[in-house]
Amino acid sequence: MFQAMFIIVPIFIGLVFFFVILSIASPKFRGKMMSRQFKSLQYMMEESKDDLAKLSGTAVGIKKQILDENEDALMDIAHKEAKVRNVGIKSAAKAVKEGLKEEDTIYCKHCGYEIDSDSKFCKKCGKEQ
Repeated sequence: MFQAMFIIVPIFIGLVFFFVILSIASPKFRGKMMSRQFKSLQYMMEESKDDLAKLSGTAVGIKKQILDENEDALMDIAHKEAKVRNVGIKSAAKAVKEGLKEEDTIYCKHCGYEIDSDSKFCKKCGKEQ
């Protein structure tokens, strides 16, 4: 019995080593092995289509049930988030408006009339800035 083990184990190790080297060195061999894996995966998917359809239907049902049970709380959260966004947008718009107003107006050096910051001449007295 032990003599058979000394023959079988080295042959098995040699075959494993051969397949590892072959899979590293030969793209064609790797492609054949992967195509077999893809075929088996495709077969498994075809066999489990009904189960997957049942699971997805169940998941949709559970999601709908959770949404129905918590509709009031979810609507309250959505309204509060909308209010927070509204306040943030209003304050940002106000800051931009004030910032533009301050930067876009300057006063004439000669008469003190309010003019645009990019004006080269005063609109009231006509003098160069």
